[in-house]
Amino acid sequence: MRVRYLCDRVIEYYWSRINPQNFTALTAPRDPYYILIATILSQNTSDVNSSRALARLIEVVGVPVDVGKILELGVERLAELIRVSGLHYAKARTILQLLRSLSREELEYDEPELLRTKLLKIPGIGYKTADVFLLMYRNHPIFPIDTHIRRVLHRYGTVDLRENYERARRRVEEELPREANYLLKAHLSLIQHGRSTCKARKPLCNTCIVNPECLKRL
Repeated sequence: MRVRYLCDRVIEYYWSRINPQNFTALTAPRDPYYILIATILSQNTSDVNSSRALARLIEVVGVPVDVGKILELGVERLAELIRVSGLHYAKARTILQLLRSLSREELEYDEPELLRTKLLKIPGIGYKTADVFLLMYRNHPIFPIDTHIRRVLHRYGTVDLRENYERARRRVEEELPREANYLLKAHLSLIQHGRSTCKARKPLCNTCIVNPECLKRL
């Protein structure tokens, strides 16, 4: 139960310290489209930049998402609105395809595994984005793995960097409670651990809360 021990420790240490402003999907309006859009905008950039891009979009489109208004913008104008998030043309195309492909009703009420399959068919939406939505919005007990979490789990000795996403996710979930609330806390706390202590460069091993148990695969 090494993964469970790791998650318990990081939740205990980080959960009360987590600032929602550091996670764009946490501060997005509780609209299924906006949760997905926030997650798309956060790809390959900082939460500061993705939050700025989301705020600009909200100013123009309003809450909840006005699907027709975003579609009317088209790729060029939408990309300009979200430019600060980086990869703005690719993200604009993904957002537009999402709005054309899935209705709000599907996002709200489809069976989670069916919805996951539908989401993964949209270019630009991968496993992590789909799983973040299912966990954060649909309260589905699934464990999204981002680059910070994969790095932490690799160094800790439970996931190989060469493992594909699905195999790594299932390996982790086997050791954790099938409870959405616990998995959300573990997900966010591990990201925080990866950002603040188990950094990509110069990890702070001497101050790490799981140092004695870590295999330190750097």
